[in-house]
Amino acid sequence: MDRLRLYFIVSFLLLVILAEGQQLPTNLTNKGQLSGILTDSTTRQPAPFATVALLSEAGTIISGQTTTETGHFAFTGLAIGTYGLQITYVGYQSRTLRNITISVTQPVRSLGNIVLHSESRQLNEVRVSTQKALIEEKSDRLVYNAGSDITNKGGTAVDVLRKAPMLTVDVSGNVQIRGSSSIKVLLNGRPSGLLARNLSEALKMIPANTIQSVEVITSPAARYDAEGAGGVINIITKKQLKGSNGSLDVTAGNYVQSLGGSYGFKREKFGLTFSGNTNAEREKSIIETTRTSLANGQPAGELFQRISANNIHPGWFGDLSMEYAFDTLNRVNLSVSSWGGAWPTSNTGYYRFRNAENIVTQEYNQVVDQQNPFGNIEWNLGYTRTFRKPKQELSVLGQYSYTFDNSRYASDQFSLTDEPLYRETSTNRSHNPQWTWQIDYVHPFSRSGQQVFEVGAKMVRRDVSSTYDVYTSQPENVALLSLSADRSNTFTYDQQVAAGYASLKLVNRTFWTLQLGTRLENTTMSGQFIHTISPFRAQFNNFIPSVILSKQLSEQQSIKVTYTQRISRPMIWDLNPYVNASDPKNRMAGNPQLRPELAHLAEISYSLTTKKGTYLNLALYRRQTDNSIDDVRTVDTSGVSLTTRQNVARNDRTGLNVNAAGQLGRNLKLNGGGEFYYAHFNSPALQVQNSGWLWQLTLNLAYQLPRQYTVQANGIYSTGWVLLQGKNSAWYDYSLALRKEFWDKKANLTLGVNNPFTYPFRQQNDSQSSTFRAHTANQYFTRSVKLTFSWQFGQVRASHDEPVRKITNDDARAK
Repeated sequence: MDRLRLYFIVSFLLLVILAEGQQLPTNLTNKGQLSGILTDSTTRQPAPFATVALLSEAGTIISGQTTTETGHFAFTGLAIGTYGLQITYVGYQSRTLRNITISVTQPVRSLGNIVLHSESRQLNEVRVSTQKALIEEKSDRLVYNAGSDITNKGGTAVDVLRKAPMLTVDVSGNVQIRGSSSIKVLLNGRPSGLLARNLSEALKMIPANTIQSVEVITSPAARYDAEGAGGVINIITKKQLKGSNGSLDVTAGNYVQSLGGSYGFKREKFGLTFSGNTNAEREKSIIETTRTSLANGQPAGELFQRISANNIHPGWFGDLSMEYAFDTLNRVNLSVSSWGGAWPTSNTGYYRFRNAENIVTQEYNQVVDQQNPFGNIEWNLGYTRTFRKPKQELSVLGQYSYTFDNSRYASDQFSLTDEPLYRETSTNRSHNPQWTWQIDYVHPFSRSGQQVFEVGAKMVRRDVSSTYDVYTSQPENVALLSLSADRSNTFTYDQQVAAGYASLKLVNRTFWTLQLGTRLENTTMSGQFIHTISPFRAQFNNFIPSVILSKQLSEQQSIKVTYTQRISRPMIWDLNPYVNASDPKNRMAGNPQLRPELAHLAEISYSLTTKKGTYLNLALYRRQTDNSIDDVRTVDTSGVSLTTRQNVARNDRTGLNVNAAGQLGRNLKLNGGGEFYYAHFNSPALQVQNSGWLWQLTLNLAYQLPRQYTVQANGIYSTGWVLLQGKNSAWYDYSLALRKEFWDKKANLTLGVNNPFTYPFRQQNDSQSSTFRAHTANQYFTRSVKLTFSWQFGQVRASHDEPVRKITNDDARAK
């Protein structure tokens, strides 16, 4: 820990010295002024929000600003000397003016009207002339451009992630990267409390209309937190452009309704953006399970249950972002985000239990009313200093977030003649304040930016509390509830993470690129209980190396080899021993004895892009997870199961990913992908092994019709997946969409249908261990239709501003 603090202090001092070393020299007087007005060469109208950089006599950038709405700019406080101007504006030819003299006799210079010549026809409104390819490759990630996929209109982030390369999203919204659910999901490059607690439910709150792209990072570099054994998913939302503009999206359907929009403006150095949405999604299912309890390998009883659920999940989200640029080199940003909603999981069920003699000993109906209201507010404050050398940057970031996460249930059992038999209620009130501080510095060794050194440090502190109470009825009086002291408690959990990293990127003349990184993370966590359960405390260090070696074989071909390690820390929902018994026959609890898991990731990939734009990527990978955290179920002879997470297995996966995209003719675009892999689980502690060969395919087609119509189709098929104690059967999903653009392409209507010929969708699950064997038949009602209206308004221009830097807490395990 002392070494980390020393590392942090030394790094910080080094960065301060480097920043100070970039201060500009001053002369004896600083009273000069340089001003002007930018205008269009044809219309003679002003050019608002153009970028004007002030240059030294040698041509280096001294400062910069954007023009006002009337096209004006002015640099003040200038020393006597010779200057230049570099002017850039989207849609216009760049201009550079030199030898502008500020002298003692003429300290104030006005250049008057500076004429800009158009490169192409100027557009006053938002225009989309071409669409990006649906799948793109960048140096360390694959990108799915969701904004180009109209089948996403009116859906949620679940629908978007289901189409991204290397991801698997089942019908319940559970997300995996190459079979691993230990992943970290970021929102615009930063963590979100919305995504940390319950990923599958949180994704249903994010409208697909707001998502621009999804980045899948399977071998994260050292600058990323080491959390997430499978990798990192970064969801990028649509950016606000310069000017005063906004958008509105309204969706109506039988399974989803949403209303959202955004508005923003930018005036000179100040910009403000607001976005918000509210939505409600319906989830309907019927699940039948037959489970046999085992004692010494022999049947000890059989439970049959049929559970029907039909819930509506409401949610809302809002974000207010502000940015102020002192000049082109210094920026500060502030944002506040808030979200909330409820995740009800109410259901009705029929239960029947037979003993070892095949005699029915229990038979009843059950009604469960389970609610989970939650809310979060998050503040981000950041300062970014860029330098005259390209890609040189210093950023200091801070974040505070507060989350309340409450759950409650009431479970009632009735005889088949509606006589009350048993009642149980429970509440669990959780609060989670979190502080994060981060400093990063990027130093290029050349103006090309190909040789780069990165260094940074980070500190995270979490203080979590959970107070839970359980009340149960007595056989003689079902209406009278009494506190169950052995199942009630208050759990407080503290976690601190201190991290430092360094990374070096080198590129030679033969197009070899080597990126080496190291990351050291120290974690301290402790938990205390008011009574009964003993406290715990653990501290551990993780040294995480990363290596990326790539070679540009030609303009169209490249090859890459990567290796890194990843860790997954258990969070409060994994550790909290609170037993959720809303279904008394199927209980779930956390495990305070959990410890982090460590994964080794290796990959070799080949990419080809033809001159006609056809893209192909092949990636062979291997992931080995030691001491993996897996769900483990045990069943007693009365038919009651308890599911907890334990460090009991080793999880290996070897596979091949194939992704391709191209265009057939002028109007037809297609892309697709596949994964073929072998998964193996081995738990000597449980004496369980499970393995299998599996595969998955996706295909997306888009066809441009006359009169501004577009039709698109998407399909996914998977053979299922292997679990430690079982295997799921195959599943599939498909959708169709038709879009019509109007109002000069500022608005559109999209009609979408999901699984129109499937009602319901059926999936099987078989699982077993030394204490049970079970078969589950799931019915999911996913056939839906939706109509989405989208409208963009206002005057906008593309922005060349650097992206806003925010905290990226990748160190919290997604649930």
